[in-house]
Amino acid sequence: MSDRLYKRVIGVASLFALVALMLTACVAPAPGAQPAADSAEAVEAPAETAAVDDSVSIGMNELVTSLDPPADWAIAATWIHMNLFDCLVWRNRDTAVFEPWLAESYEQVSDKVWKLKLREGVKFHNGEAFNADAVKWTYERILGDETLITHKQWLFIKEIRALSPMEIEIETVDPEPAFLSKISGTGCGVQAPIAGMKQKEEGSEYTPIGTGPFQFVEWVKDDHITLAANEEYWQGAPAIKTLIWKAIPEVSTRVANLLTSDVDLVLSVPAQDWERVNGNEGTEIKQFLTTQVMLLAMRIGPSAKYEDWTGITSNAKIREAIGLAIDRAALVDLIDGMGIPVLSRVTPPTLGWSEELYDQVGEYNPDRARELIQEAGYDGSPLTFHASTSWLKQKEVAEAVTAMLQDVGLNIDLQVLDVTTFREQIYFPYRNDEIYMDALGNSFFDPWIAVLSERADRRERSGWSGPLADEADQLIREAAVNMDPAARAEQYIKIQELINQDFVNVYLYQMYDTVGISKSLDWNPPLDGFLWMGNAKLK
Repeated sequence: MSDRLYKRVIGVASLFALVALMLTACVAPAPGAQPAADSAEAVEAPAETAAVDDSVSIGMNELVTSLDPPADWAIAATWIHMNLFDCLVWRNRDTAVFEPWLAESYEQVSDKVWKLKLREGVKFHNGEAFNADAVKWTYERILGDETLITHKQWLFIKEIRALSPMEIEIETVDPEPAFLSKISGTGCGVQAPIAGMKQKEEGSEYTPIGTGPFQFVEWVKDDHITLAANEEYWQGAPAIKTLIWKAIPEVSTRVANLLTSDVDLVLSVPAQDWERVNGNEGTEIKQFLTTQVMLLAMRIGPSAKYEDWTGITSNAKIREAIGLAIDRAALVDLIDGMGIPVLSRVTPPTLGWSEELYDQVGEYNPDRARELIQEAGYDGSPLTFHASTSWLKQKEVAEAVTAMLQDVGLNIDLQVLDVTTFREQIYFPYRNDEIYMDALGNSFFDPWIAVLSERADRRERSGWSGPLADEADQLIREAAVNMDPAARAEQYIKIQELINQDFVNVYLYQMYDTVGISKSLDWNPPLDGFLWMGNAKLK
């Protein structure tokens, strides 16, 4: 069996094992800032830095745009946030099953009401006590601030009631089949209320104060973030005493830093470097299947954030031609087999995944693509294609996609941007043009997040409209409140089919990833892929 086939078999087999585990576990829940303007300056907090021997450095392709969890939902940012903060409910680090975290237990009282008992004795990094006031402050702040990028994601909450200092009740707007998924979503990290209120009242610089395994020390934008162990962490003091996240955008530089012991863990090591890393004394490669799907997202029309947009992909025939011009098998070969071809962002074990849309290369028909382009009356005007260098071989994949599209007669203006520029100038302000490429994950393990961006009030990046869009909007809203899992799964499959039918997105592949890691660091990538270092150990 080839290495690539072996890797695929192991990855897919582990997914189906997880499906069985999660279905079994669902029977009963387990018990249980803004940076300085000059990068030479740093935001600092009064936390002690531990001995160098107990320090770990991680080489990242990007860091954060904000240390405030609801203000940045990029995957790298959420990894860093979750080392500083804890949620009421989160995923077990071994099984990815939702379980009580800062909540000691939870109970579904009705379709719209959940009661949560809070964990006693937990302290924030500044010494404040964790209690119901902290929960209310954290989530009511998100609900009341439309400028936070995760604001709309939390509008499922109608009211948070403190029943006692250590017990809360959360009432939702509608029945919530995905409550545990949503309450553990981006921005869920509970924040210190007294310090938070003071920062808000004084308009002072944001400083993250959570209950997580590490506490904030320093952030030098686009360079590094330093954290120190929370010695009073409720799950036990971390073995790592100083945790440093370093921005190293170039993969070759990340690998070189690993080999020279300047960092202890790096992401997305390309296949050509595996032998070198494994052959180096003290380092090795670990591989895992992520939840992230690489895709091409197309703008179909203007939106509230881009009202004056007019573009070529408003023509359905052009979008279909783009879809038919993509050779997924060739792209998976280009990334050395580090992907599973898909026709959807909903992948197993998530509810609503479909065998017809997973591990499928789809139709590749460049001749029909050329016919559609001619039928559309295309005049040769350029299509803007934004991509970044955030993911493994993303630049090379973007160039290959460009070649495929040019081969069928489209004039592509490929703009490969550095990660920070892409996030700050294109993605977050919703200024994408005809096409952009990105990898989107689903650590929620529920389909609601995978289709939310195509609900009628969330189409800032696509501007999708028309009969198919209207049908998808109705289904998205109905599925979001459907308490029947089987019926809900069928609704999400239909939504995926509608998105594909109108070529809103062209899904490419679910990503495998690798970490290069020092053998002195005892840590394995979890099923949700999060770089949570609270359980890491030093050998």
